[in-house]
Amino acid sequence: MVVLASAGGNTVPAIARLVQADEDTIRQVIHRFNEMGMASLDPQWAGG
Repeated sequence: MVVLASAGGNTVPAIARLVQADEDTIRQVIHRFNEMGMASLDPQWAGG
């Protein structure tokens, strides 16, 4: 949802309000997607 909202031209503050997340978290998601592409959307689950 974050990536789609960003591609749609929404600002970071608007996306943060939409998904109820911190603006820094939104920026991290967008930057990671820009660096890694679709692979960034695959969760890396680990045992714990």
